[in-house]
Amino acid sequence: MLEGSGYSPLVFDAMQSLAKNGALVLLSVTGGDRKAEVPADKINLDFVLGNRIMLGSVNAAREHFEAGVRDMIHAESAYPGFLKSLLTHPVPGLARVDELFEKLTTAKGAIKVYCEVAPL
Repeated sequence: MLEGSGYSPLVFDAMQSLAKNGALVLLSVTGGDRKAEVPADKINLDFVLGNRIMLGSVNAAREHFEAGVRDMIHAESAYPGFLKSLLTHPVPGLARVDELFEKLTTAKGAIKVYCEVAPL
């Protein structure tokens, strides 16, 4: 489950809605000093006994993306074809989602499985 609303009470709702063996990924940051009462012991019990996980991810600032582009340009300049060689398992078109998931889970030697939305 992905949560990216920036509204902290939804995080706790999501924690309580998560299925067994589920993962909750937090993609937003909340500000302020909002308070919420939650069934903390039940949430903890459900997470541990239900083998659930919660993790967060933060995006970088524009300058970090620009540095990444510069690094990729440098890598391609120093080792022509290197970056393309990392794209090992393309799946053409969004309509072939079953094939995409099949490759994601079973492809031997896969470095990067990806959906090619439009020809390059």
